[in-house]
Amino acid sequence: MKRFISLTILLVMMGLLASASVADAAGKKIRIAVVNFANNSTWHWWGDRLGEAANDEFVTQLVQSGAFSVIERQQLQTVLAEQGLGASGAVTPSTAPKIGKLLGVQLLFTGSITAFSIKTTKAGFGGIGGSFTKAESKLDVRMIDTTTGEILLVATGKGDKKMGGVGIKGFDFEQNYDEGVAHEALRPAIEQVTQQVLAQKDKLANLAPAAGAGKVLQVKSPTQIYIDGGQEGGLNVGDTFAVYRVTEEIKDEDGNVLDSVTEKVGEIVVTKVLTKSAIAESRSGKIQQGDQYRKE
Repeated sequence: MKRFISLTILLVMMGLLASASVADAAGKKIRIAVVNFANNSTWHWWGDRLGEAANDEFVTQLVQSGAFSVIERQQLQTVLAEQGLGASGAVTPSTAPKIGKLLGVQLLFTGSITAFSIKTTKAGFGGIGGSFTKAESKLDVRMIDTTTGEILLVATGKGDKKMGGVGIKGFDFEQNYDEGVAHEALRPAIEQVTQQVLAQKDKLANLAPAAGAGKVLQVKSPTQIYIDGGQEGGLNVGDTFAVYRVTEEIKDEDGNVLDSVTEKVGEIVVTKVLTKSAIAESRSGKIQQGDQYRKE
């Protein structure tokens, strides 16, 4: 009887340990950045907005998967601009390690829309009527390891989307940009690509930790500065980072940030590491909430 109870307890303990191990692995999200997709299709009505729509939809699906922590677009654009790459997505396996170090990410995703078309058929009376829209899309995405510069995956997705609704006289989806239509047209292709990326999850578990980069969350004192990142961001006690502040933003007519001008305002050193955040102290300069930190 005692032997049976001991064996039962042992099995229960093994199950709990296995569950804890799985939960711990699931909690460590891979830090990534998605560079704006290039529009290499023959569809030029919407210009760069088509690439931005593909970027947004891809980021949304990756975040919803729960496997990734995604760097915000403004931070990415700032680093790309400083490296003379702009927001065009001119990231290659040779430049990826440097970008990865500056952003503190383990993976970089770059993509291009290789084919896109959208046609709308309308019928109605008095300016309001029914509409039928058919969209086709195709895109390629590359997943790059920022530690080695190796292309780990080239994924391709194709989409064929049919949409019905109400048309308004004077508006033509083939020429006028509509964010909702753009996302709907691209979503099926991006869903295929996302599934191909998620199929690599087991292999991605062995990626090297991110170099560390992020934002200053709160400043209580020069010796108590809260920053994001933590163990999941690859931070360690003693890590030293340069701190930068955005001093000016360059925007287009629609208010989209094209470039940011930054200025180095100081340095910090990590004194305590938590799971998703860390505590640092100032080595120089006056650090403020919202500043960005990264390795140089």
